[in-house]
Amino acid sequence: MTLTRPVDLLDHVGEELGVSDWREIEQAVIDHFADVTDDHQWIHVDTERAAREVPGGRTIAHGLLLLSMLTELGADLFHVEQLSHITNYGLERLRFTAQVPVGTRIRLRRSIADATRRDGGSVRVTFDDVIEIEGSERPAMVARTIWLLHP
Repeated sequence: MTLTRPVDLLDHVGEELGVSDWREIEQAVIDHFADVTDDHQWIHVDTERAAREVPGGRTIAHGLLLLSMLTELGADLFHVEQLSHITNYGLERLRFTAQVPVGTRIRLRRSIADATRRDGGSVRVTFDDVIEIEGSERPAMVARTIWLLHP
């Protein structure tokens, strides 16, 4: 979807923006995230122990890694031509509903739940975000995220 101004989002409340391409979760990405966040819990980074102790025998992606991927996964779902910047405003809800083993492919399905005009032409937009797991009916994550889009 291509829009001219942030306020044009108000005309699309309730609509699905689309679905991202699939993205494979690689161990190197999990390891890098563990280094950046200092979250080295073995279930994420110890491939040998995971092979022995985790059902399915693979390490599991951090839930917060999935959350951090929303920007990347959603980058191609819409474009606003007259946009100076976007501010992450927060979350209204977040649930990690299924584990994502290394090697799994995920994608983002995003809809516009709400959009409100603000001073100066900016728009507060609330997205319903679902990270889907290839081959699974159960999503990995559901979130309601809030952004401010500034003209």
